[in-house]
Amino acid sequence: MGAAMKWAIAVVVAVLSVLPWWASSYHISFFVSVFMYVVLAGSWNLFSGMTGYASLGQGIFFGIGAYAFAVSTVLLKWHPLAGFALAAAVPALGALLLGSVLLTTRIRVAYFAIVMLGFNEIAKTIVANIKAIGSSHGLTFAPLSSNLVAYYFLLGLAIGVTALAYAIKQSRWGLGLSAILADEVAAEVTGIGTVAHKMVMFVLSAILIGLTGAMIAWYWSYVDPYMAFDLAVSFDMLVMAVFGGVGTVMGPVLGAVVMSVLKEGLSTTIPQFHTIIFGALVLVLIIWCPGGVIQVVDVLRRRLQGRRTRVAREPAK
Repeated sequence: MGAAMKWAIAVVVAVLSVLPWWASSYHISFFVSVFMYVVLAGSWNLFSGMTGYASLGQGIFFGIGAYAFAVSTVLLKWHPLAGFALAAAVPALGALLLGSVLLTTRIRVAYFAIVMLGFNEIAKTIVANIKAIGSSHGLTFAPLSSNLVAYYFLLGLAIGVTALAYAIKQSRWGLGLSAILADEVAAEVTGIGTVAHKMVMFVLSAILIGLTGAMIAWYWSYVDPYMAFDLAVSFDMLVMAVFGGVGTVMGPVLGAVVMSVLKEGLSTTIPQFHTIIFGALVLVLIIWCPGGVIQVVDVLRRRLQGRRTRVAREPAK
């Protein structure tokens, strides 16, 4: 990441920090949604994009975090800060338990994706049948004092997950993850702790997704099993990461932003057909450019640099 890119990111963060001063409630709501997807896509990318273990059920931690926060603040009457601590701890524990079963053995990547999908549905069914936590009717929260709480909380998480991805990619830990992504067996033979690398990334991903679920549940002032463990959450974070550029630092950010803007624009202009057109656009990009939006940006940047180089050389001839 060059100096120009770092300055550009700093400017964007500064603008987003002061945006609520003049933005309407509609814009605040839109950016809350964008930040949520940035965190979800980035968190999915931390594990699946950097290890190669694609998960179709990572949204299970969104639901666990949402319900951990709901139970602690609504039923146990804990302070919201304690609720957020629980919303990070319970998904982390869940990831440790799942990881100890799924990641300590050489389970095939395709099987891992399907098993995670199954666990998400199992969790949804279990929660929907526990009367003590509202069963299928869910739980209702006292509303947020201001939507800016969700805005700045999720903006901070979005910055945090992106900075974490950059730090990992630049570290020796990131080199170990790259080796696992390329060939896990070869990486293990060379002395890399493949299980430890996968477990740490799995837990980090779960914590960030759980915190996002907690804040979104509070922002919605309501949570039920079908919203918290909706498969669309898992699929959205996967598609956005792939759309932006899986395994990269800025890919999930670009994917979440571009897809959110496209969704909003198409749903307001052509509501009857927006899902069809949106799906077609995603398919075209993934087929035409498997590296996602980040690959498109890199190709355009290289072409622009090549053109500038040719123009600079012409007078010398």
